[in-house]
Amino acid sequence: MKLVIYLVLGIVALGGGGAGAYYFGALDGLLGIEEEVDPNAEVEEEVDDRPNLFHTIPPLTVSSILNGNLHYLQVKMSVLTKDEDTIELLEDNSPLIQDSLIMLLDSYDLAYLANVEGKEELRSKAEEEMRGLIDEGEIESLLFTGFVIQ
Repeated sequence: MKLVIYLVLGIVALGGGGAGAYYFGALDGLLGIEEEVDPNAEVEEEVDDRPNLFHTIPPLTVSSILNGNLHYLQVKMSVLTKDEDTIELLEDNSPLIQDSLIMLLDSYDLAYLANVEGKEELRSKAEEEMRGLIDEGEIESLLFTGFVIQ
C-alpha cells in the first residue's frame, strides 16, 4: 500500500514539475518549440527623454489681393526640437529661414489658407522647407502659434 502511495505522489510531483516547466517555457528550448511572434504586437520604441526645446520664429507677414481687396496674412511659428545644436543652427540661419518661409507663404491663396486643410498643407510644406535648410538638425515639428488673415 505504501508503494502505491509513493508511486502516485511521484507521478503527481513529476507531472506538476513538467507542467510548471512547460508553463514557464523551460521545455520549449528542449523540445525545439519556437515561440510565436504576434505580427500585430506593438513594438516598444526607444523613448527620447530629452526635454522639448522651442525656437520661436519672428512673426511673418505677407500681403495679397483677394477679390480686389488688400489682405494680410500674419503667421507666428515655433520649431520643436530636442537638440540644442539644432536651436543654435536655427538662430544662426534665421534670416535665411524667414526669407524662405515668407516666399512659401506668399505662394498660397489666402482663401485656401482659411481652411484647416490649407493650414495643414502649409505646415507640412514649411516643415519640409525647414528640414531642407537645416539638414543636419533634428527638427521634430513646426507649430503655428499664431495665424491671422485680415
